[in-house]
Amino acid sequence: MSRMDEDIADLFEQYKDEVRDIIQSLDTNIVQIEQDPSNSEVIFSIFRHLHSLKGSSSMFNVDNMALIAHKLEDLMQSVDSDNSILRKHPNIVDLLFTGNDFFQEIITNLEDDIDYINLTPDHAKFIEEMTRQIAAIEGSSSGIVEKAQALLTELERILPEYEELNTNGLQKAADDLTACIRISTTTQDQSAGIRYSYDGIDLTDHLVAFESGLKGLKADGANPEIINGFFNEIESMVDALLNVADEQLMGLLQEINDGLGMYHERSLEMDPMIIEFFSQIYADLKSTLDAELVGSGDLHKKDFDGSPSELGFNNGKPLKVKVKSKTIRVNEKKIDMFLESVGKLIIQSESLNHLQHAFDAQGVSPDIIKEFSFVNRSISNDIIQLQQSIMEVRQVVMDNILKKFPRLVRDLSREMGKEVEFKISGQTVAIDKSLLEDVEQALIHLVRNAIDHGIEGPDQREAVGKNRRGLIKISVLQEETSILIEMSDDGRGIDYSAVQKKALDRGVITSEQLAKMSDRETERLVFFPGITTKTEATDISGRGVGLDVVMSNIKKWSGEVELVNKPGHGTKISLRLPITNTLLTNQAIMLKLIDQTFCLPLDSILEIVTIPAENIHRHKEQIIFEHRNRIISVVEIEKTLGLTLGRGKNGNSSTMVILKSEEESQKAIVADEILGQQKIVIKKFELAAFQNLELFQGFCLTGDGRAVLVLDAETLLH
Repeated sequence: MSRMDEDIADLFEQYKDEVRDIIQSLDTNIVQIEQDPSNSEVIFSIFRHLHSLKGSSSMFNVDNMALIAHKLEDLMQSVDSDNSILRKHPNIVDLLFTGNDFFQEIITNLEDDIDYINLTPDHAKFIEEMTRQIAAIEGSSSGIVEKAQALLTELERILPEYEELNTNGLQKAADDLTACIRISTTTQDQSAGIRYSYDGIDLTDHLVAFESGLKGLKADGANPEIINGFFNEIESMVDALLNVADEQLMGLLQEINDGLGMYHERSLEMDPMIIEFFSQIYADLKSTLDAELVGSGDLHKKDFDGSPSELGFNNGKPLKVKVKSKTIRVNEKKIDMFLESVGKLIIQSESLNHLQHAFDAQGVSPDIIKEFSFVNRSISNDIIQLQQSIMEVRQVVMDNILKKFPRLVRDLSREMGKEVEFKISGQTVAIDKSLLEDVEQALIHLVRNAIDHGIEGPDQREAVGKNRRGLIKISVLQEETSILIEMSDDGRGIDYSAVQKKALDRGVITSEQLAKMSDRETERLVFFPGITTKTEATDISGRGVGLDVVMSNIKKWSGEVELVNKPGHGTKISLRLPITNTLLTNQAIMLKLIDQTFCLPLDSILEIVTIPAENIHRHKEQIIFEHRNRIISVVEIEKTLGLTLGRGKNGNSSTMVILKSEEESQKAIVADEILGQQKIVIKKFELAAFQNLELFQGFCLTGDGRAVLVLDAETLLH
């Protein structure tokens, strides 16, 4: 593959990433205008996304995407000119969702088939449907204007006959209607309604002239006057921006200068290729400059006397459009390689600590040890800062997954015939990218269960005094070292007896266990595979898979799941996860079991205590001891690990490492010796033969170069 081919491939990957971002943004925006059809800012945002999608897809010859985006853009142009159209034609929202689904289908197929760029029969049928919708809108609008014009003509004819009557009010209404007709018939392909600026410089006129020049070139590219006027306007705009442009805009200006230079130096003809080049520059400029929605009256007051509020633009106040922050796309593999290198540095730092202790033991000069210690601390601090930086690089905001849920809730609630209000908070909280997929799947299962199991139908809710519309909320909070995600609904809650019956039928619990089961224990049953309170399975839920997936996905990342149930009033499920999975270092204790050394992460330990021998007992083949008025059972780890070497005697007491647990009962392991504490980097097992060692998270390298197995406290507890 040539260098150029590689560059094009990289650009195509960037294009696909951008399309995916646009699809997600469109989903969110379409849900918003369905709820608030008069929101001009959201309407403009949809229009802008479709315009960008059309341009970039055309550049890569993805014709199916470009043609659908182009037709949707035409549809949104009609909506943008009259916000009331959405209320008159609510099926437009369904068309937008269908179009966005086609975008998703196309980008998914492009992953496997790079030639999936032509219209399919379904695509063509959809475009025909949009064409009919646009015609219906235009026909409707045209009819209204014609009828209004006829009314005005009749009024003008009869008003003079009634001079003796007070017709001022009628005359004013006629004047207002005349002004409205003049506004509605104003050309829509001008830049009225959008003001473009950069660093305080108003560039609207330059953009209007740029667009006008492009139209002139497309109509008559051989006319010297049109060509010279176009280039003069571009040069004037470049001069206005040169002294204030940042790096991104300067790149565009350089492209313009290169294009102008090439055209003049080579005496090229104004062919379609050059026009397309400047058309792309125009599109890039519009997306780079600051855009501001204003009423047409603000830009062209000479055309009419109506106020901006007459056009529906937020009572005449400008609506700001967010400008994208600068980012660069980096292959995730490169970040992982960098991450691996930082992990090696941490291990080397621990080696320096080990070396420092060795120097001290060998009687090296205190001055040398002091200087070595200073350098060692400096290196260690730099590595910690590097670790924090790489953690931040791998973090993304929760909005990356949360913005998908308004569409999901909307579609599922309509399918189930339910009315659901959906609220989100905490979209800007950051989380490690590696956690995103599992968190997203967990939340999808929770939302599906809430809509299918929890939220009642509108009539049922009304019958028990609830609002016809159910409420589902997802909130994200950042705590000191973790992220708390809460999903709640105000539905019927969980039927404890139904859960217990299902668990008993499936053999998950016995009759004896059921007889003394608490509500807390029953709540935990819903996370077992196969447990569902639905009598019939549907496409949404009822197969007994869902909440067990939630539990396994969260536990996989050392997270916690908690359920609070209020029968008749709803449920709340809390997911607590580490801020990042990129915890390059873990503080851990080194301990000796029999004659073997193991590591146990410090965050798995509740406390380490010394228990006198007389307080340790054996009850029903289980070793137990009492501590802080609680009975704690001992995991005989040497039997579990199959260690048969003789245990060293610790005299009249034993060192107990009590493990953290969510359960009411607590467990501990016996350590023959605590060797110390140090930072470790946990490495996962890569060889298949080691992946069956369920009692271990992986292994780590100590400061003296030894490989030590890291115990998994979660497995030991169960």
